[in-house]
Amino acid sequence: MKRQYWIVPSLAAVLGGIGYGVAQNLPPRDAADLRSSVQTAPAPVPAASADEDFTPPTLSDRVSLGYRRKGDENFAEVRVSTVEPFVDGVDRRLVASVADGAVPPVAAASAALAPTASRNPGSNGATAFLTKVAAAGDAAAAADMNAAETADAISPAFEATPLSSRLLDADEPAWQSRFFADNPLVGGIFQGDGNRADAASLIGAARTARYVLLGETHDNPDHHRLQSDIVADLADATADLSLVFEMIPPRLGSAVSAFGTPRAGAIDMDSLADRLEWSARGWPDFSMYRPMFETARREGLAVFPGNLDRDVVSSIAQSGISALSPEMRTRLSLDAPADPEIVADLTEEVRSAHCGLMPEGALATMADAQRARDGAMAAAMIDAAQSGDKAVLIAGSGHVRDDRGVPSILQRTDPEAETISVRMLEVDGKDGDPADYGLKAEMPAPYDFTIFTPRADRDDPCEALRARMEKKAGTVAN
Repeated sequence: MKRQYWIVPSLAAVLGGIGYGVAQNLPPRDAADLRSSVQTAPAPVPAASADEDFTPPTLSDRVSLGYRRKGDENFAEVRVSTVEPFVDGVDRRLVASVADGAVPPVAAASAALAPTASRNPGSNGATAFLTKVAAAGDAAAAADMNAAETADAISPAFEATPLSSRLLDADEPAWQSRFFADNPLVGGIFQGDGNRADAASLIGAARTARYVLLGETHDNPDHHRLQSDIVADLADATADLSLVFEMIPPRLGSAVSAFGTPRAGAIDMDSLADRLEWSARGWPDFSMYRPMFETARREGLAVFPGNLDRDVVSSIAQSGISALSPEMRTRLSLDAPADPEIVADLTEEVRSAHCGLMPEGALATMADAQRARDGAMAAAMIDAAQSGDKAVLIAGSGHVRDDRGVPSILQRTDPEAETISVRMLEVDGKDGDPADYGLKAEMPAPYDFTIFTPRADRDDPCEALRARMEKKAGTVAN
């Protein structure tokens, strides 16, 4: 961007006395030379001493000197600086150039920059100095432009920067999860059709949406860091934002009721995990989720429970949705017949999630329980958005699918509102093609955006589930 520098002198630099005021900022030798040259200038105005009263210069007293090279367009930016003192980096370099005589020669100013007196009295004193300052400004501006061009060649533009590099805390390692961190997809953001996206488009879409759903792998710390930073970014641009957590059931809602109220500052974060029975209910280490709650407290965000109570889930798993009251079925969007294809897909997902170890007879009611939980989170999102401008869901990635998860329910129940789903996805080995993860133009993934991350360090969950089931079977047999 082209710049115009206006040189605005102090009282001591008004008219012919401008050189004296600047000379106070120069090394002794250069200052003496400059004072000597000013003495030959016509009608100098003496500088006021430190203990004399003086009146600041009026607009008519100010001297402006614009400069630009031939062919430059109108300046888009104007930099205003005072001759005394020089306050920023460009001005310090400028005065140093003038003092050291290190200004590149320019044809138009060659006479004025001559070290000896000229027949033209304006070639010394204030006129010469202003011309010299202008030449030094050109040199400084050119150096800035060259530096900026070099930086642009080395650093990617904001829109091309991976979301992780822009949002994650620079004081921490780029990734806490280390498996397959060298996969070329890590840190990349993609649309459902496999086209590459960027941080700006993701955050821009989230800012315009009423419902934002951030899907995670529960035990991956980087997923929670990304969620926390995205929420903080949204909070900066949204007057009223609420959070809904899959991890919190209604019976524990009192533990988070102070968030978003004047009482939020008194929330004891050290005891929050115990009050939420976090470990007892089987969720991963609370330290991964705590930054999100810290963000909510700091930004004044309300927090809502999004899940179902355990006794409700158990009754559905045993008897199906018929165990629910008509009012509850309506709230959970279970009062209409389910699409058989969606039910079949969800049943297969439940089978896979439980490593094929669950009895076939239990899968149908477990799929009903999953549908009920999606309905509970959708209802909580609608409630939360009524309390504010925007609601953000923190949940497992399966719940934020837009084909059969929470987004599909929101689209049916609040069709005028915009919904954005974002999936944090662990890379699998060295596969570096988005199509390997279901992001294809011919059959897009059921998420608006996918952010790739390394894989967390974990034991085989199927082995752990197998051990628990064998232990339970042994206990029943005895």
